[in-house]
Amino acid sequence: METLQHLILHDISNSEEIEAVKSGAHTLTYAEYRKRINQLAQSLLDKGIKKDDRVAMLCKNGHASSIVMFAALEIGAVVVPVSWQLTPYEMTGILAACEPKAVFYGTEFKEIMEEVLPALASSLKLKVVTGTAAETTPEFDALLTGSGDTPDVETVSENDTALLMFTSGTTGNPKRCMITHGGIYNYVKATLAYTGRMQNVRFLACHPNYHTSAIICQMVGTMSGTTFIMTDNQDPVENLKLIEKEKIQTIMALPVYFTYLLKAWETHQTDMSSIVYLMTGGTKVPSSLIQQYRDIGIPLMHGYGSTEAWGISSWNPQMGMDKAASAGKPMEEVDVRIVDPETGEVLPQGSIGEVVVTNPFLFKGYEGNEEATRKVLKDGWFHTGDSGYVDEDGFIFITGRYKDVIIYGGDNIYPDQIEEVIQQVPGILETAVVGIPDPLYGEKPKAFIVTNGREDLTEEEVTRFLQERLAAFKIPEIEFVSELPKNNLGKVRKDVLRKQAVRS
Repeated sequence: METLQHLILHDISNSEEIEAVKSGAHTLTYAEYRKRINQLAQSLLDKGIKKDDRVAMLCKNGHASSIVMFAALEIGAVVVPVSWQLTPYEMTGILAACEPKAVFYGTEFKEIMEEVLPALASSLKLKVVTGTAAETTPEFDALLTGSGDTPDVETVSENDTALLMFTSGTTGNPKRCMITHGGIYNYVKATLAYTGRMQNVRFLACHPNYHTSAIICQMVGTMSGTTFIMTDNQDPVENLKLIEKEKIQTIMALPVYFTYLLKAWETHQTDMSSIVYLMTGGTKVPSSLIQQYRDIGIPLMHGYGSTEAWGISSWNPQMGMDKAASAGKPMEEVDVRIVDPETGEVLPQGSIGEVVVTNPFLFKGYEGNEEATRKVLKDGWFHTGDSGYVDEDGFIFITGRYKDVIIYGGDNIYPDQIEEVIQQVPGILETAVVGIPDPLYGEKPKAFIVTNGREDLTEEEVTRFLQERLAAFKIPEIEFVSELPKNNLGKVRKDVLRKQAVRS
């Protein structure tokens, strides 16, 4: 079967020499790693967790989070990675929606989960505190017993869901993006065909494990014998020490991470000679950052993709610095078209339109939301909502977005979600949230607010209200206005607000 489960059962190495995962003082060879995955998989089965059950994971990077993910996938359960940036209010909403049978969470999240768990009581069979990135708990270790032999599991199909990734919905409600076993299998195989096996490559896993790109790297690397140095710390100085100590060869992270890393290196001048290349994406990558790394002899590659389509295209320095501002060329097995966003008509080369993509690893839809699925999946093509064009050399250039999404350092922020919460503040008539440029994170949200005559309402009061309900990175700048600009149909002109925000 061409499934991720098949890869986990048959393609993870049993080597007693190759290191698989290092976190804190713990080092696991692939043989030890394989054994612990099997042990936890068997424990999950013994606890009544079975194929298609949801296993939620709120753990920072470490060997425990990796074992949980692969063990759940091995038995055919659906892994639900949860962002630790969310508030208890947000976590409760998304976890209640997916009805997990098991929840694994780090020690640092015990207080948060005390608020969340009551909402999950009807579905939950198992809750486990895993510990920290450096040290696991006796509670978690108790599940890693038994022979470690491959468990007797129910076979999954290519179309069975492996991952349930949450993407904030444009109506304020998160959408549950279903990623299949067959899709991940195809992506792993396509990537390895492009990169070759990465056995013994030392990878610094500092990118949060709830990001699709972090999961992609772990899937591909684990199937080819990569050594993952896990850390829950993105402090650039500490990471520079890790790079030097562990002879790190590659890292995947957001552009803002590499900006801070370079600034720290310029001050501390640690040894980065082990680095072979770096990988980034998630938001626009400044050509100047690529050039700065090139100046110190380190290739910085970047890619373009989405939760729904995974990798779409990539660029590396061998393609030429004159194309560094592009999103690169489509990956193997990926077809890209530029279409008229209104008619769907394919546009000629060089014309700006909506970027649509098809590949053998597309998501299968938004769970429980057929309407949203139909809007973006049409005849096997995923409509990204991004505007762009393909040049005469086949490079994709992204020029903007048709979707009203703000990308803050690689994290998607949907204005409607913020607007919905703002509208709950007493005394507010209407509001509109737009993205404004940010030199470090690319974009950040700004809210324009019209009150219903309440003159004592302050920015501080609105901000406090939002901080209780939204993740910190979603908290917008606030400006009170007398009215919002609208077209003749009464729709808010967000293009006017963006220009107004930039001017101010």
